[in-house]
Amino acid sequence: MSVSPRGYALADLDLSTFDRSTRSTVRVQRPDRYRLLESLPPDVPRIARGSGVSYVAASFGDGAISQELGAFDRLLGFDAEHGLVTVEAGARIGDVARFVLRHGWSLPVVPGHPRASIGGCIAADVHGKNPARDGTFRDYVEALGVFDPLHGWLQASPHENAERFAACHAGFGIAGTIVHATLRLAPAPAAYTIRRLPVANLREARDVLVAHAGAPLLYGWHDGRARHFGRGVIRFGLESHEAAPRAKAGADLPVQVAPWRACAWTPAGITAMNAWIHHRWCRAGSSQVDVASALFPLNDARAYYGGFGPEGFVEAQWLVPYATYDAFVDGLEALVAKHRPAITLVASKLFDGEPEGLAFDGRGIAFAIQLARPRATTQRAFLDALTALALEQRARPNLIKDASLDAATVRQAISGFEGARARLRAFDPQGLHRSDLTRRLDL
Repeated sequence: MSVSPRGYALADLDLSTFDRSTRSTVRVQRPDRYRLLESLPPDVPRIARGSGVSYVAASFGDGAISQELGAFDRLLGFDAEHGLVTVEAGARIGDVARFVLRHGWSLPVVPGHPRASIGGCIAADVHGKNPARDGTFRDYVEALGVFDPLHGWLQASPHENAERFAACHAGFGIAGTIVHATLRLAPAPAAYTIRRLPVANLREARDVLVAHAGAPLLYGWHDGRARHFGRGVIRFGLESHEAAPRAKAGADLPVQVAPWRACAWTPAGITAMNAWIHHRWCRAGSSQVDVASALFPLNDARAYYGGFGPEGFVEAQWLVPYATYDAFVDGLEALVAKHRPAITLVASKLFDGEPEGLAFDGRGIAFAIQLARPRATTQRAFLDALTALALEQRARPNLIKDASLDAATVRQAISGFEGARARLRAFDPQGLHRSDLTRRLDL
């Protein structure tokens, strides 16, 4: 620990991403007062850090000081009549969701990890359980408080500093440090009735997803093994007026799940896991689920993430347009048959938005494909081939999930990349806000 003459303390800490793909020793500041955010000299490289649950080192690296905002987690205002809440950027999404639920309101868009910070949700423009219906996080942000090391404290909204406001969403911290946000809420249901529809393959999954596009919750799970590729289940949730029995209270998913000593997701382990999931969940039926459990299903996934072992995992996430969906699925099935990758999970979601800047949005179906890291040569070959297929079929990558992406791929995949990059850097011409993510993708 060191303390500067200006009073800000720095510590050298070993940080890693949630998927354990990137590790680094970095300088960290942990401010607990607004004046300490101001204390760094204005020419010092920095990047905001929330809970550190990103897969892609979005909050550390490239010689920048990570400013951990965990102490900025206060509730600043709540309008129970109109459904508005103002919180500091370090507040965790799970805590905010539970608070507003107690008052009859809900956050329309929440990511899977309950410890994701509000600032991180904005900087990544995360999606929730049915982006086709609800859009992405930006659709519910009313106003922001931002600190710019060169221009000081700023208020931003669609009506004030509108360009900076837009740049903060899927801006990965480049347009300034988000310090607080006002969010628009939606009336909360009493519970959800979750219905399960088995599907034999990814084409059938598309038809079921499209047929239930208006459901509040909508996502699919699919087997990633060559022999049964694509079979799985679509889960869609409908609002219920009858309260569900509360799930047994437990701690949120940790920021970093303790890995098992060795990777459990060998071919035999993946076969056993898929057999259990298929038997347990891939049958038609329904169940009543309380709202908090429905919003944060990852809280029950500790064993799954721990099972990747010390080397962790990698996730590729691509949004495939309807026009090229069949060709993409044909190509993906062929790649899996050829490379036999250790895919532990394929998840599907429906999107119906307009991509803005670098955000993960558009019209089509998104696939999240998770793979164990062992057998790196095989996995790398599959990922390279998957990337080539996705580019050929005009799919859009999720920059906040895929640590295997490089700058050349992103430039090719995202139409208007250079314009989006220029709009972001107009608010940071000196490149003060940077991370391993911005370095790798040349943002």
